Amino acid sequence: MKKIVRSVLSGFCFALFGFVGITAGSLVVPWLLIFTTKKHQQKIISKTVHYMWWIFVLIMRVLRLIDINIKNKQKIKNMHGKIIIANHPSLIDVVILIATIPDSICVVKGALFQNIFIKMIVKHAYLSNSMSPETFIAQASELLDNGYNIIIFPEGTRTIPGRIVHLHRGFAYLYLKSRHDIQPIHIKNNPYILGKGQKWYAVGDKTSVYTIKILPCIKSKKMPLNRQNAIKITKLAEKALF
Repeated sequence: MKKIVRSVLSGFCFALFGFVGITAGSLVVPWLLIFTTKKHQQKIISKTVHYMWWIFVLIMRVLRLIDINIKNKQKIKNMHGKIIIANHPSLIDVVILIATIPDSICVVKGALFQNIFIKMIVKHAYLSNSMSPETFIAQASELLDNGYNIIIFPEGTRTIPGRIVHLHRGFAYLYLKSRHDIQPIHIKNNPYILGKGQKWYAVGDKTSVYTIKILPCIKSKKMPLNRQNAIKITKLAEKALF
């Protein structure tokens, strides 16, 4: 019976997510674009999305579907202009990180830019992984220079337990070009829910505790932008993250 109740609550949360996405995308974001100057649009939309997802995560916590345990939480206060890389165990990792770390913009799949529920939010508050490498590095570097954090899940998909991890090197090229620090973050949820291949309603009968560990930064260094250095940085990040 408890599993059924939790599945219903999970369904409510995902329905709420879709409703908020459509409402914010069709009403809130257009008004923000109309009544704010171009200079301040990114900041205001970023803050809006941060608080939206903060409330969503709070609701999931109140319903005891999840809980959040942040290690080294004090480091978040000074987290500006960082290339955040994280593993990706569950469907809601993006939401949790943006709700936890202000002024953060996430790199997401290009398909989400066509998602009816959140496409308007995604268009103005996220970066697509389907853009050209040159365009991505240029846009992400500008955002980093302006103090935003760029969240990247370099595995390219959700983490599959037991499978050997290989990271895509896009974040390494961004690091070499922009000369901003890499901030590794490790996410673990126990019990394991919303993983690759798991159904949205399969949330078990216990609260899943998300442990978010802020790991030591990989400090920026003046290194030539080339494939060899990108491979070197990627291996260093794999070692730090896993």
